This record gives sequence, C-alpha cells and structure tokens, in this order.
Amino acid sequence: MNKLRQFLLVLTCGALSALNTSTQAQPLLGPSAPVQGQLISGVQGSPVPGVTVSLVHRIFGRSAPAFTDIYGRFGWSAIPISQEPYFLELYWGSNLIYRQPIQVFAPLALPPIVL
Repeated sequence: MNKLRQFLLVLTCGALSALNTSTQAQPLLGPSAPVQGQLISGVQGSPVPGVTVSLVHRIFGRSAPAFTDIYGRFGWSAIPISQEPYFLELYWGSNLIYRQPIQVFAPLALPPIVL
C-alpha cells in the first residue's frame, strides 16, 4: 500500500507540474496595437538617440527594450491592449530618467517626450 501511495503522489505531482508548465508556456493571445514615440532634448530641441525604452505592465511584465534611433524615435509593433495602464520607462544607461503611465487601447502615437 505504501508503494501505491508513493506512485499516486508522484503521478499527481507530475500531472500538476505539467499543467503548470503548459499554462506558463502559453503566450497571451488577444488584440494588440503598435506603440510609437519620440524623445526630444529640451535644451537643444533635437532628437535624442541611444536611450533604452521599455513598457512595464502588472500582468504582461516588461516589454522587449526599444532604443531611440538617430531621430529619437522608438516603438513596438504589437503591444497587448489592456484596460490597465502600462508604464513607459526611459533609461540612460542603467539610470531611469522618465516614467509615465500610458493607456494602450488602440494604435498609439505618443506626443514627443521632451527631456
């Protein structure tokens, strides 16, 4: 009886582990939208290249980083639409230089960010 109990315990744990792994591996499906923006220097009025930009969401986590190009532009092609806000974060190296909540309900072109 003891061996049967051990077998059932191992079988149950394996099934629960497989279920947990399969739900974590599933990508979040649903509508998404592009998000675009631009970073401008407040002192010179010129674009700021080389800044790391991320979107952070309570459920979806942190986006892949985007980097401002020579025109200060950044963006993502498919961000999940959500009723909860994202936080737009800009980093100069490892230093957070800007953080602002944004809503993504549809394709979003942010107004220029002036720092």
